Amino acid sequence: MKPWTLLASTAAALVMAVAGTTAASAMGTGNPYQDHQVGVGYLVYQPSFVAGLGIQHVGGDQMCPPGIDESLTAVYGKHSGRQFTMNEGNPMCYDIGNGQVVLTTTINGAKATVEAYCDPSSGKACTASDVAKYGGNLKVTLPGKGSLSPTQIWIETFGKKNLSAQQLVQIAKGLSPVG
Repeated sequence: MKPWTLLASTAAALVMAVAGTTAASAMGTGNPYQDHQVGVGYLVYQPSFVAGLGIQHVGGDQMCPPGIDESLTAVYGKHSGRQFTMNEGNPMCYDIGNGQVVLTTTINGAKATVEAYCDPSSGKACTASDVAKYGGNLKVTLPGKGSLSPTQIWIETFGKKNLSAQQLVQIAKGLSPVG
C-alpha cells in the first residue's frame, strides 16, 4: 500500500471512530437533562434542589407539532404523595393551570410568578400559603446562552400533598443550565 493511501485510510478510520464515539456519548450520558439538551435549541436547566423528592421520570414530551423542539417534562415525588412536575421548553405547546398570583420574585435576573389554585368564587384573596393547600405553579423564563434560546419553565404542584410556594421558589432558584 502506498504511504499516502495508508495515511488517508488511517485518517478516515480515526474520523469515523471519533464521530461515532461523540454521538454515542452525547446521547447516553446517563443524565436525561444533558441528553435532552443535545436535541433542542433552548437552554435546558436541571434542578439541584428537589425538596427531598426522588425522580420519577424525566423525558421529552411529544405535544409539539413537527418542526418545534419537544419540551422536557420531569416528575419528582410519588404519585400518591408529595410531588411536583417541571416543564421546560421554547415554545411551550400546551397550557398549565391558571390561578391567582400570590407571589412574585426574581430568579437569575428574571421575573417569576407563583400562582395558587384556590377557588376564586370564595370571595377571598388567595395567599402564598394556599399553594400548599390547593396546589399551584411557578412560571419563569430563564436566559439562553450562546445560540441556545431562553427557556420557559413551569414548576407545578397539584395533588393530595402539595409543596409550598417557598419550595417552588427554592426549586427554581436551584436551577442550573446543562448546556
